[in-house]
Amino acid sequence: MLNQRRSATHALVRSAPLITALLVLAACAPGPGARPPDGASEQASTPKTVRMAILDVTPASLTDYGGSGTGGTALEHYFTFHAGLTMYDMAGNSIPHIAQKLPSLDDGDWRLLPTGGMEVTWRLRPDVYWHDGTRLSADDFVLGFQIVTDPVVAAPSRGDVANIADVRAADALTLVMTWKAQSIFGNSNAFDGVPAIPAHLFRELYPTGDVSVLENSFLWSSQWVGLGPYRVGEFAIGSHVEGLAFDQFFLGRPKIDRIIIFYKGDANAMVAGVLAGDIDVIPNGGSIDTAQMAAVRQVWGTEGGLTLANPKGIRTLYLQMRDQSTAWARDVRFRQGLLHALDREGYIEALVFGLVPRADFFIPLEDPVYRMAEERGLPRYTYDPQRAERLFSEAGYVRGPDRLLRSTTGQTVQLDVTSSSGGSNVQEATTVAAQWSEAGLVSRPTPYSSSVDAREAKHDMQGAVVWPWNFSILVPRTFLSSEVGTAQNRWRGSNWGGYTNPAYARLYAEMTDTLDHRQRAEALFGMVKIIAEDLPSFPIHYHPDITIARKGLEGPGARPAIQRASAANIHLWELR
Repeated sequence: MLNQRRSATHALVRSAPLITALLVLAACAPGPGARPPDGASEQASTPKTVRMAILDVTPASLTDYGGSGTGGTALEHYFTFHAGLTMYDMAGNSIPHIAQKLPSLDDGDWRLLPTGGMEVTWRLRPDVYWHDGTRLSADDFVLGFQIVTDPVVAAPSRGDVANIADVRAADALTLVMTWKAQSIFGNSNAFDGVPAIPAHLFRELYPTGDVSVLENSFLWSSQWVGLGPYRVGEFAIGSHVEGLAFDQFFLGRPKIDRIIIFYKGDANAMVAGVLAGDIDVIPNGGSIDTAQMAAVRQVWGTEGGLTLANPKGIRTLYLQMRDQSTAWARDVRFRQGLLHALDREGYIEALVFGLVPRADFFIPLEDPVYRMAEERGLPRYTYDPQRAERLFSEAGYVRGPDRLLRSTTGQTVQLDVTSSSGGSNVQEATTVAAQWSEAGLVSRPTPYSSSVDAREAKHDMQGAVVWPWNFSILVPRTFLSSEVGTAQNRWRGSNWGGYTNPAYARLYAEMTDTLDHRQRAEALFGMVKIIAEDLPSFPIHYHPDITIARKGLEGPGARPAIQRASAANIHLWELR
């Protein structure tokens, strides 16, 4: 039975050569937690230094405001060198950070306006300082709002900031945001909200009439002055960035004196550095995958350091739903059959070494809505080839003598699987295509090259595309019509398959408009239910960020999916 269930999955080439190579390297490496001699004394008086490795190039910006994106790497930089009004706790709830408290309807800091909008007042902590010693002012958020909402500036989309009409300073420590419409995100302003940008430094650059002067300023990188626990030290292009503990950090001086972030071009080299004792931590945003984590875990065993897979989203198959003449777009039973035909457990075992759970619903495991989905019996689609074949038959497709599914007119079903050509993506597409071919479809992997427009390739795919559904406060809008990419809108948006549903859109509007948490949860549950029953996309498994930390480094650990960076608590890290 096991061999039958794994037959399609074994088309995948596993990562045994990588593990073997790293085991050989580890044989001559120091034990876990060892540090190579560098001529420096290890006495208690020596400044504590942590060496971090990230799979990336030296950033052009230590924030995401200069156009460097909001992925895991950018978040590691953000929490190391900057701070926002709020953060998220492990349950994904907003908590105050720079703000003295969260605004609320009860105390009048959060007011609903007769026009349908909102006015939200934030009161800043008086003990927050920029790295050059200047006190934080509400004017810094006013400038930040102007810059990130300027259509000419290359700042990426940030949370629900587009729904904010105006930001003004009532006084030095009081910030007032006027919203265009009601929004549940009114008291959430973390890394994805209105940023503070040091007005005393940037005021001369913005506006200048030449946006390139602003965007290319060293104030975003080697001369960055932020609010975070570390200030920028040495900034070595092509090598590393040094963070020095900021004595005036508002939550107290960090316990680690110095952080060195090394930028590497090869994930295996990063892992080799960890095993050799040259690197102390690869954070969530380090961008390595489960193959490297499995290699380290095999070397370290149970006595080594931390190896952790942090779910950040769901590895997903998005079906092309624009063409309603296809078998899968026309009949939900065919889509149910497609999902029953996928051996997701075998997929997880082969591709991600069994390190993450299968996903059944598009919701984080820790979200209360996940429990609602379980308790209310939303459908799960386990691997069941016989059930899949019955559903295909009910939809009008049966196997012919050649074992291919055919319609009553003899037509076969071609459903190719698109992916990028990087990492293990081609292996994933190959595995899915093999499983669907075994179920009777004509399916092949169709990776697109790095030379094409990835957005167009994903929106314009003809069958399905493998791509993550990364958790964020606004990711449920994926299935709105406004997220459908076209040539006219330059393929913007994340609705790769072009699926739309009026009921889903109404629930999204209800979820984002209501300020009642119970109503919001019910609306979100309704959206999860529609996806689970209508199946415009298939959840495969929880998609992880990987954290690896040597023994003796305390602090790196589990993070909420909505706030992925290991560095979110970097001021509390400690070396033992």
